[in-house]
Amino acid sequence: MISLVPRGMPSRLLCVTLLSHVAAAELDCATITRGNLVACAQANSPLLAAELASSRAAEGRKEAARPFLPTNPVVSGSLASRTGADARATNWSVTLAQELELAGQSGVRVASADQELEAQRQQVEVAKAAIAEQVWLAWFEALAAKERAELAVRIEQATQLVATTVQGMTSHGLASPIDAAVADAASVRASRARLEAARDASSGEVRLRSLLGAPSRLEVAGPLEPLRSIDDVATERPEVRTLESQKQASAGRLEVLRRSRVPNATVSLFAQNDGFDERVFGVGLGIPIPLPQPLGRTRAGEVAEAIGVQARLDHELTQLNRTLTSDRELAKAAWESAAQTRALYSGERLERARQGLTAISEQLAAARVPVRDALHYQQVLVELLQADVDARYALCVASVRLVRARGGSLEGGAL
Repeated sequence: MISLVPRGMPSRLLCVTLLSHVAAAELDCATITRGNLVACAQANSPLLAAELASSRAAEGRKEAARPFLPTNPVVSGSLASRTGADARATNWSVTLAQELELAGQSGVRVASADQELEAQRQQVEVAKAAIAEQVWLAWFEALAAKERAELAVRIEQATQLVATTVQGMTSHGLASPIDAAVADAASVRASRARLEAARDASSGEVRLRSLLGAPSRLEVAGPLEPLRSIDDVATERPEVRTLESQKQASAGRLEVLRRSRVPNATVSLFAQNDGFDERVFGVGLGIPIPLPQPLGRTRAGEVAEAIGVQARLDHELTQLNRTLTSDRELAKAAWESAAQTRALYSGERLERARQGLTAISEQLAAARVPVRDALHYQQVLVELLQADVDARYALCVASVRLVRARGGSLEGGAL
C-alpha cells in the first residue's frame, strides 16, 4: 500500500498513517490463520481505506477552522490627479482594513471541528469492528462448509457401500427389488448432497477471499472452534461514541451559527494626501446593519436546520442504545443456546455414530439388520454427524456476535 502524504498534514495524523503502512508492509498474508485473519482483512479493505481518507479530510477541516481572523487584511489605495485654474496636485490615499468577529466564533468552530474529527476517528473504529466481524463470520462459514464437504464424501462412500450390499443381496434373493431401489435412491441423494456441499465450500472460499483481497486460491484450514476470549463485561460501542461526538459537533455548529448573527466589525486605518500637502491619518469602524429576513440575512434557516439535525441525532442515539441493548441480550441468549446444543454432541457419541455408519453395510451383509432398518439407521446417523457440524458453526457465529455486541475487540491473535 502506498500513501501520498500531503504537505501540511498534522504530525499526529502523519505518524498514525506512517505506522499503519509500516505495519501493513510487515504483515504476512500469504498464509491466512486465525492469528492474522483480521489484520489481513483490514490491511486490504477499501472500506477502511475510505474511512481513513475521511479522517484526513476531517483533519483538513480542523486546520481550516484554526485561523483566528475571519478574513485576511485588505489594503486598498487610490491615486488621483487634481487640476485647478492655477494649480495641479496629486491626491492619494491608503487604507488598511481588518474584519473582526466580535462573538468569539473562532473558538467554537475549532471545538466543533475537534468533535467532527473525533467522530470520524470513532467511525474508523466502527469500520474496523465491522470488517473484523464480517471476516470472522466468513472464516467460520468457510471452515464449516469445508467440513460439510468432507463429511459428505464419507457419507456418500458409506451410502454407496450399503447400496452395493443391498444389490448383492437382491441378486441372491435375500432382499427385494424395492429395497435395492430405495438403497440406490439413498446413494443418489448422498451424491447430490456431496456435490452441493462442494459447491457451498467453493462459495464460502470465494466470499472469504473477497474480504481478504486474496488471490484466486486460498487454503482454509483450522479448527471450527469459537473465539477463545468471551468477555462478560460490556463496553461502550464505537457506534455510540461516534454519534455522541457528532452530537457535540452539531451543537458546536449551531452555536457558531447563532454567534454569527452578531455583525462583524471592520476596523480600518487610513492615510491620505488631499493635494495641498495636507496629510490626514485616521481610524475607521464599519458595522453591518442587520435587516430582517427575508430582506436581509439573519441565518434563521441555517439555525433551524442545525436544530433539526441536533434533534435527529438525539433520537438516533436513543434508538441506537435501545438496539444495542437488545443486541447484547439476544447475542447472550444465542450463545447460551448454542453452547447447550453443542454439548449434546460429545466426542464419544460422534465416534459411535461414525463407527455405526461404517458398520451398517457389514451388519447388513451378515443379515443382522433388515434392509429397511439399515437405511433408516443410516439416515439417523448421517443427520447426527451433520448436526454436529451445524452446532459447532452456530457456536462460532454466536461467539463472534456476542463479542461484537458487548463492544469487545475482535482483533488480535489471541482469539
